[in-house]
Parts: sequence; structure tokens; C-alpha cells
Amino acid sequence: MTPVQAFSAGVVAVLAAGLAFRRRPRVHVPLMLSAFALDLGSVLYLQVQRSAVQKAAGSPTPMLLVHIAFALASLALYTAMTVTGVRLLRTGQGRPAHKALAKAFLLCRTGTLVTSFGVV
Repeated sequence: MTPVQAFSAGVVAVLAAGLAFRRRPRVHVPLMLSAFALDLGSVLYLQVQRSAVQKAAGSPTPMLLVHIAFALASLALYTAMTVTGVRLLRTGQGRPAHKALAKAFLLCRTGTLVTSFGVV
């Protein structure tokens, strides 16, 4: 396991903790926002240190394409979940949408971690 993969697994652990505290917003929200910030930081790190976008634009393998799809979907779903989560906190509305997005997000974020082992 590379350091980046270990970091990614740590982010997934923070997400799991956030999920465990989903009924306690004062704990859930900071954990999830922290995971989002850590993931964005890792994307920036990969771009600055490894020129990830340029390498992906070269001649990507099928596994790399799947990995990129999971990663981009995860980032988009983070954004959607933040929007629905803020609405849920402020108005109490939108729980079904937030829950559905969370399921899709967890699938994509787990897929990102798993496929990272195939693109090293």
C-alpha cells in the first residue's frame, strides 16, 4: 500500500465514522466535511506532485478510466451531498435525496479506493 492509498483509506475511515454518527449532526457534519476537505487535498496533491491529469490524458488503461470515473463521481456527489445536507440541517427537508446520494457516494468512494490498487 502506497502512502497515498493509506491516506485514502484513512479518508474512508473518517467517512465510516461520519456514517456511524449520521443521527448526531454535531458530529456527523464536521466528520463528513473533514473527509471532503481531505479528499480535495489529496486530489490537489496528486496533481501538483504527480501531474495526475496529464498522465490520465496520455494513454489511460481501462482500469485507470474506471478509477477516474469513480473519483469524478465521488467529487460530484460530495458537492451534491453538501448541498442536500445543508438544506436538511436548515429546513429538515430532503432526507430521502441526501440518503440516496449517500448510498451512491459510498459506492463510488469505495470504488475509488479499490481501483487505486489497480492503477499504481
